[in-house]
Amino acid sequence: MSQPLRITTRASDRVKRKQLRRMKSVATGLLLLSAVVYLLAKRAEAEGAAEWVSYVRAAAEAGMIGGLADWFAVTALFRRPLGLPIPHTAIIPTRKDAIGASLGEFVGDNFLSEEVVRNKLQSANISHRLGSWLSNPENAKQITDELSGVVAWATSLGDDEDIAEVIEETFRRTAENFDVAKPLGIFLVKAVENDAHTPIVDMLAKAIQDWLENDPVRAKGWIDKQLPKWLPGLGKDRAGEWLYERLVELSKEVQSDYEHPIRRSIERLLHRFADQLQSDPAIIDRVNLAKMKLVDRPEVRHTISDIWISTKKTLRQEAANPESELRNRFTVLISNFGTKVTADRDLQVTINTAIENATTHLVDRYRDEISDVISDTVARWDAGDTAKKIELQVGRDLQFIRVNGTIVGALAGIAIHAIGELVVR
Repeated sequence: MSQPLRITTRASDRVKRKQLRRMKSVATGLLLLSAVVYLLAKRAEAEGAAEWVSYVRAAAEAGMIGGLADWFAVTALFRRPLGLPIPHTAIIPTRKDAIGASLGEFVGDNFLSEEVVRNKLQSANISHRLGSWLSNPENAKQITDELSGVVAWATSLGDDEDIAEVIEETFRRTAENFDVAKPLGIFLVKAVENDAHTPIVDMLAKAIQDWLENDPVRAKGWIDKQLPKWLPGLGKDRAGEWLYERLVELSKEVQSDYEHPIRRSIERLLHRFADQLQSDPAIIDRVNLAKMKLVDRPEVRHTISDIWISTKKTLRQEAANPESELRNRFTVLISNFGTKVTADRDLQVTINTAIENATTHLVDRYRDEISDVISDTVARWDAGDTAKKIELQVGRDLQFIRVNGTIVGALAGIAIHAIGELVVR
């Protein structure tokens, strides 16, 4: 069973406690005064005092009755009068849980309704207030300082080696579950449609031309190996020379003619390969296998973790330095955003609508949980502390009921006595 929850007290409670004691003394003093006046008037009547004394006695008697009744009513809210087990007394301590449940239900129904929350947010115009506040450079710097502290703290957590290992394993697991072939095929189609492959074809044609012209001996030797061995020596030399010159011309033609058949053939080849990347299981498996071979290379995996560690170190240094370029830029960014929000009515409407929708959604979804927080918290309060705390907050005003009861009772006593005298006479 959980321990009772102690109620938080404030410094102002000391002042309220003094005021409550003072007001109790006033109410009790007035009740005692009524009792003394009643006794004196009663004695004077017994000794044959004037007629008006009877009115004083009636006023004092009724004032005592009114004061005592209201003392009982006020006291019965918080404790048992004179410690007697009178039914329906000590209402707050004994009915604390039911009061908490009713309070939670009341708050949920009347304060956490979508209409109430939305109307309050609309009247608040949060976006304009937020924009005005953020546009102040001092406030923007305060936000930056707070976020910098969070970043510096977050980036200092954990051991770099452990984090690197987690990052590498996460990267590998993500890469393993990610089918790179199909997205690569889609990308390849879009690249060809947008002529993104053209510079690569140009580069390859130029590279072939440079190789042929800069190293003709090796190029002609390679061509010679491709020719049939049964060709006679002179014929083979002439054929090789012709092929060499033709290849040089062809490489130049490909570079200058963007409608060259070789370019069209390359495009068809790329389109076919893109289709295979998206539909051919064998090609897809081979591409993904190549992907994992690349991912499993130690230098690749270490590079991924090194990037994170280096980034984290840089973030920590920039966040810890009040004069860092990152913090200065972020402060300017926040201030500029605040200025834009203040000036842009459409943006204000968008932000306000988003806040309203998000808040009302949360309120609608968690209304019962919020209400339960109130009822559960009250249920965990100590019964005696609850009664004392509530009495401290409203008890001073309730003492006026006692005062008023004594005064009204006295006036009523005079009126009743006067009516009685008139009727009897």
